[in-house]
Amino acid sequence: MKVTGDMIVEDVLTKYPETLDVFVKQGHCFKLLANPVARKSLAKLVTIGTACKLHLIDLEKLLRELNEVVKKQK
Repeated sequence: MKVTGDMIVEDVLTKYPETLDVFVKQGHCFKLLANPVARKSLAKLVTIGTACKLHLIDLEKLLRELNEVVKKQK
């Protein structure tokens, strides 16, 4: 499966927990994902694309990095 911008952050983290570091290193809102409580509440409310748009994060770059990590785990 390929990670896309319309995916919910929590769904990606549940299926591919190894992507957490990629999200966190982006800073901004994704930095909150390092906290398990915040991860459980915030991550299920937003898509990757929406979070990137709101916080001016390069979506394509993030998706490339996420998919590289996912590909290595297969």
